[in-house]
Amino acid sequence: MLIKNFIIGTVCILLMAGVFSRVVIGTEEGEPSSATNDSAGQPIVLVEEYKAYLATPKNTFQYFCSPCHGEFANGKGIYFTIDLQPTPRDLTDVEYMSKLTDDYLLNFISKGSAVMEKSDLCPPWGGTLGEDRIKGVIAYLRGLTIEKSKTEGKPAEKEAEGKEVKVAMGGGKGTPKVVIWSVLIILCVVFVFAARKEWKKLSEEQSIV
Repeated sequence: MLIKNFIIGTVCILLMAGVFSRVVIGTEEGEPSSATNDSAGQPIVLVEEYKAYLATPKNTFQYFCSPCHGEFANGKGIYFTIDLQPTPRDLTDVEYMSKLTDDYLLNFISKGSAVMEKSDLCPPWGGTLGEDRIKGVIAYLRGLTIEKSKTEGKPAEKEAEGKEVKVAMGGGKGTPKVVIWSVLIILCVVFVFAARKEWKKLSEEQSIV
């Protein structure tokens, strides 16, 4: 009788332990499921979006294009050597850039220089960057060109201002002649008055004698 009760008690304990373990395991497995459901509604952001070189059009240009075209798009990057033919284009050349449309630049960057019947040195970036980022790079280059055009205009303005100041202060090309003639006239007048005074003095002395 004692053995029978012992067996029945052992079986009951094992059954209770099994039920308890099922409840605990089920609860632990259910927690990640709920967390997954909570994050299901959140937008998935690709890790690529956090790359520093894709943060701004300037960063994109400096990462992909500056090795040839230079950090400031002046055509003097780290690959700017006499052996590289043709040499990288200065993308801040005001006269050159003013002739290119945005569509042309978009096709050039997207498809590569070879497709545009140029050299084969510039690879196609369309599959890497996408149209929106390429348009951003084009806008960045336009901004550099505008800034350079303003900078190139300043020396001429300063030179014109300098000429105006010179003329106002008597530093122009015709001014020295005016000064010279003025001095000569003044000297002549002084000489005439001095000569008349001396002549008058001599005349008085002679009359006394």
